[in-house]
Amino acid sequence: MTVTTVAIAIPSGDMVHADFAIRLATMCLNPGARTCIINAKSSLVALGRNQCAEAAKLAGATHMLFLDSDMVFPIDTMMRLLKHNKDIVGAVYSQRAAPFHPLGITFEGEHMHVTQGLKRMRIIPTGCMMIKMSVFDKLPKPWFTTKIEGEKIMGEDYYFCEQVQKAGLEVWCDGDLSREVGHIGQRVYHISTSS
Repeated sequence: MTVTTVAIAIPSGDMVHADFAIRLATMCLNPGARTCIINAKSSLVALGRNQCAEAAKLAGATHMLFLDSDMVFPIDTMMRLLKHNKDIVGAVYSQRAAPFHPLGITFEGEHMHVTQGLKRMRIIPTGCMMIKMSVFDKLPKPWFTTKIEGEKIMGEDYYFCEQVQKAGLEVWCDGDLSREVGHIGQRVYHISTSS
């Protein structure tokens, strides 16, 4: 019998956000499944994601949970995503700049408005995504890459989802989890000059 083993994969630069680190540590205190943690440090996120997937394969993981180092998430995120038993399932979350729309595209080509339950999607971001490792056996390498066509740039996560669709696999979004996931940004605060 195969034991479920989740590789928690964190592509990052040299540092991670404190809020992310606290959530990760808390989740790992009582994970509910066998886990290992993988960190691939790179200035190129696509390279980091590919390195994470290769390391998860070497570790014998059955699943990989991408958690980006600029995310906050509920401590039961891993188990909630595992219970769906989907090849690919994750959360959508807000981009960090105006117009702050959810990062996720429906089959109608619209940005997803967060709903309840599971919704099949065309594209979701990989900042909080569970992937069965068997998926990588069905896709050509590189699994993640940035695609540039003229002035349009497609990020590595959207590229991955496109390759998944071409392979006949499905991408799912957990709407309930999406309402609880946060994308850490940067904001400057000023002292008010009005009295």
